[in-house]
Amino acid sequence: MKKALLLTLLVLFCFSSFCQEITNLNYSKWSDSETYKLSPSPSIKGYGYYSDSLSEVFDGKTFFEYNNEYYCIESWADYYYWFTKQYNHIFEDPQLYEYYYLSNDNYGMASYIASNKYLGKYYPSSISLNFNNHNSVNRLSSDSFIAKSEKEIEILKRKLKKSTAVENNEIKHEAPIIFEKEQKQRNSIDNNSNKKETLSSPDISSSTKSKIKR
Repeated sequence: MKKALLLTLLVLFCFSSFCQEITNLNYSKWSDSETYKLSPSPSIKGYGYYSDSLSEVFDGKTFFEYNNEYYCIESWADYYYWFTKQYNHIFEDPQLYEYYYLSNDNYGMASYIASNKYLGKYYPSSISLNFNNHNSVNRLSSDSFIAKSEKEIEILKRKLKKSTAVENNEIKHEAPIIFEKEQKQRNSIDNNSNKKETLSSPDISSSTKSKIKR
């Protein structure tokens, strides 16, 4: 009887300890680095061959790799940007998250992740989301879709591996490329500006364009 009681208390203690690790997050803190530091570490990480070296160079910052490009992870905005790149097969319209990310739109990013655009059963982050009075789909309003047990984490990992399995002998450790958000934003603005100029200048002849290029 005593053993059964002790076992029950131990299970309850472990359960309550885990519950304390679910962080409730307001969407406005999606890009906040301090909030990310205080949150439980995600169950899915993406360390690459050069992650440790880059961390030493950049004052201990975390770098995850995708396609030989290294992403500095300082917020949930950064983490899920990398995650939508690495595991784009379990997202619908992942380019939407990139648009919100480059626009620094916290509501857009957080609501996209919490919506049905994410096709996975479980999330890699131990956070619940609060959207205040915004009327949006929120799968992260509770911990129902958070991978809490080892079994659920394994289900999540199997889902992620389906389209990302790579043979070890095919991996090439080329010089790393560091993703720069500001440069990506500038490129996006330049591309949009070029599109507008092309649309507003239909009468420019090909010969004139070639002279401009020279």
